[in-house]
Amino acid sequence: MKGRKVLIFSRDPGGTNAVMHLVAPLRSRGNEVAVYGKDAALAIYRKFDMPCADVREAIPSGTQEETSEFVRKAQPDLILTGTSSEDHTERHLWAAAEKAGIASFAVLDQWTNYRLRLIPEGADPKAGDARSMRLILPSFFFIMDEFARKEMSALSINRERLIVTGQPFFDYIRKMADGFSQPEIEDVRCELTGGRGGIVFVFASQPIAGLHRQNGMAENYWGYTEKTVLKSVVMCLEKLAAELAAKITLVIRLHPKDKPNAYQDVVFTTSSNSVKLIFDQETDSSLLLKAADLIIGMFSMVLLEAAIMETPFISVQIGLKRESPFILDRMGLAHSIITEVELEKTLRGILKGEKRGKPKLKFEFGATERIIEYLEQYT
Repeated sequence: MKGRKVLIFSRDPGGTNAVMHLVAPLRSRGNEVAVYGKDAALAIYRKFDMPCADVREAIPSGTQEETSEFVRKAQPDLILTGTSSEDHTERHLWAAAEKAGIASFAVLDQWTNYRLRLIPEGADPKAGDARSMRLILPSFFFIMDEFARKEMSALSINRERLIVTGQPFFDYIRKMADGFSQPEIEDVRCELTGGRGGIVFVFASQPIAGLHRQNGMAENYWGYTEKTVLKSVVMCLEKLAAELAAKITLVIRLHPKDKPNAYQDVVFTTSSNSVKLIFDQETDSSLLLKAADLIIGMFSMVLLEAAIMETPFISVQIGLKRESPFILDRMGLAHSIITEVELEKTLRGILKGEKRGKPKLKFEFGATERIIEYLEQYT
């Protein structure tokens, strides 16, 4: 593939993390790579000092017609994207590539919301059978594992489009996990706790309610929202901190899509100062996970990052009324907490020093090299 012109686009944080680590290897092979981003992606690219153009400057209206014209003028040899649910830019690029006779590739970052990432613009996400709805697809997907292939095949996606490579961001996480010194970790813990020591828990935010609103779905589609889960966690920790005289710092790790005051109403109504609560969006995410004693989330990618780093974690989905969206639940490798009683029992045990078993998920590392090699050989 040496010497080809590659157009890369991403919008969501997960998709951006999945594709951005492919840019340098592609360029090192002599390819001309143009990187475009939108919304949260722009800040992530800038954080890594990676030049990135705002796609809205190239495609102001964001329509399919204008996207097709953009691709026609840019004349890339192939298009490589992430995937998004409530934004359709990737889908417009795939359709434009097909119209222009160009191959398009999408790197999947997670085992959730397959259908939402592929339904046509204007389609009702609540209506119809996913297997009968015409989905918007790239030429090929690079996916995490055989489990993802099985689930995507259930949407009537041709298995030949589904190439198991692993996820490039997992390679990055594993590399970062081995790069932090103990003094670095202790410095972060000291800063987070204000020097008072004790336990450091991290709550991994997910903008679930907003995502569902933008897709015309109920905020509590799963039976909970990020706010109801955080409220349960804070109230439980407040109770246990007082009862066990434990020093607890809860770091609320804001999602890139979160506003700074996203949880102020929850904190205001639940906190009694028994637990030190802080909001964080600046600490290096890998270092934060390495420094934490426990990661608490719903079905966030952050939980999988914690698994790679061998940091203890729990999935809390109190009120869950559908099949769990958390991949380790669906694989039978973990059990999400779905009741207040179970949450208290689990956190009490952790605070008393009980060790948690590690899920036996076999991550497919080496994704970056596999994808680059596939693209090099693709004609």
